[in-house]
Amino acid sequence: MKKNSAVLRMGKNGILISLVLGYVLFAMPCFAGSPAVGDTAPDFSSLSTSGRFFELSGIEGKPVLLSFWSDWCSSERQELNFLKKLSERYPDLVIVIVDSESGTPSIRSLTRIASSLAEFGIGAKILVDRNLQVTGLYDVTALPTSVLIDPSGKIAYRKANFLKSDMDQVSASLDRAFSISSLDRYLER
Repeated sequence: MKKNSAVLRMGKNGILISLVLGYVLFAMPCFAGSPAVGDTAPDFSSLSTSGRFFELSGIEGKPVLLSFWSDWCSSERQELNFLKKLSERYPDLVIVIVDSESGTPSIRSLTRIASSLAEFGIGAKILVDRNLQVTGLYDVTALPTSVLIDPSGKIAYRKANFLKSDMDQVSASLDRAFSISSLDRYLER
């Protein structure tokens, strides 16, 4: 009986060593740092719900708003109102919703997101983020997370957990991306 328990302890230690080694070799490089404001946005290609592949590098000269969320996000309706305002004010803004539910998006989740966007009249691309590849590439750890990419491909704004107070910051970043002055914004009111 003692031999079996010694073998089991060695087996558990071996498993523990393997897990630590795997983390150091494979997972830690992923945590080297989130793409930050001022960094070049990581390129990706992902299937959209339209059945076509969306490639970030294929959008040149236009700002892109990546919105990582799921259909269960508590601030979804607030963010949808804001996305509607953004799409009206900045018609050239490319809005991309990345479904970051679980790595295996469900038809129910994707349908609900599409229905919500249609209800608010928002023309956005919805990406199927299989295995959370895009979510991982942008090191998204909280939902919702918004990443604004300027026309030159640099990250202009990044924020987790959407709040109503974030609207002014995003608008200011978009104004810079579209070269709209504060005076122009004031005159539009």
